[in-house]
Amino acid sequence: MSQKASKVEPGLQLVKRLFASFYSRNIVDPPSNLSQREFAFSKFGASTMIRHVSFSNPKEMNNYIRMHIPQHIFYSSAYYKNPSAQNMEEKGWLGADLIFDIDVDHMLTACKDFHDYWRCLDCGASGWGFTLKCPSCGSERLEWSKWVCEICINYAREEIIKLIEILEEDFGISRSEMLVAFSGHRGFHLHVESEAVRDLDQDARREISDYLRGIGLDLSLLLVRDRENYKFKYSTTSPGWAGRIFKFLVLRVSSEENVGVEELSKPYEWWSQIVSSALSELSVKIDEKVTIDTKRLIRLPGSLHGKTGLKVFTLTPSEIENYDSVTILKKAIVFPEDTVRVRLKPLPRKVLFFDFKEAKSELLEAPLFLAVYMLLNGGAEILRA
Repeated sequence: MSQKASKVEPGLQLVKRLFASFYSRNIVDPPSNLSQREFAFSKFGASTMIRHVSFSNPKEMNNYIRMHIPQHIFYSSAYYKNPSAQNMEEKGWLGADLIFDIDVDHMLTACKDFHDYWRCLDCGASGWGFTLKCPSCGSERLEWSKWVCEICINYAREEIIKLIEILEEDFGISRSEMLVAFSGHRGFHLHVESEAVRDLDQDARREISDYLRGIGLDLSLLLVRDRENYKFKYSTTSPGWAGRIFKFLVLRVSSEENVGVEELSKPYEWWSQIVSSALSELSVKIDEKVTIDTKRLIRLPGSLHGKTGLKVFTLTPSEIENYDSVTILKKAIVFPEDTVRVRLKPLPRKVLFFDFKEAKSELLEAPLFLAVYMLLNGGAEILRA
């Protein structure tokens, strides 16, 4: 695919130089089965993506990155006979990793009031926080400016930990087959690289997605009739959702009712509400579209995210459990901490692990890595670097 020529803006010129410096000093590790993967790249200042690229060895891949200095780098979850074929049918699909995407943008986190800004394209009203439509005129045509902070990254971290536990306990997937990656922006990806999942079609992957999200659970299978009411018929040792919900009941309901879960005898409607609450809390907030896609392009670990300047990097399941969100964000920083002046309007009150609640103007001093994020994600102006 040809790349449309376009001018790189002055601010992006600085960022491009920083990206070039990073890639010249660092080797990006290739994904497994490198020669069977398709790669895709977005270049600075370009409106189209270069696709259908393949590499035979890690040196060739790194030389390409250093020569072209891409803003975004993706590779296929799928394995192909001919990954560089221009037609998808000609690629020869051989299977695909099972991919999960947890993106805080899809979660109603409390911190959105501090860093998500909307503006109505119809009446011009604006404000902070989450809304589905303009509270002034009711329009759904909203323009958004969204940021992440250590609070929302921790929400995503908790979701990825739930995902790891269910994959291990309910599906028997070994932690050694799981690769967790900080996406470089709003959350995490989890890759399962195993022969057991490689050949799964979209329907099978959708079944896995539905299970993780608690969709389709038949409440009547969890209950037993007790005269006019119902009891929960499973215990803490029961596998899958039955045991998971029982543990929720022990923690949240048993103490309030002052009786053991085994003795709870309630109407069917009561059980329906409490199990719904359990599923809302215990289910994993994954992006279903990513999981069911057998030809997904996913960010390459070791590369830089083109909307933040943060590094996409891998973690083991144990590391994601033991690192807090600030540690994760700091591990993703690769650019200098030199102080620069930056102007951003509107200025969010929280970004990464920085607090700007007391800022009196949109002009402030910030470390270069933060200024780069503000430029890429929000169009900030870097005044001195």
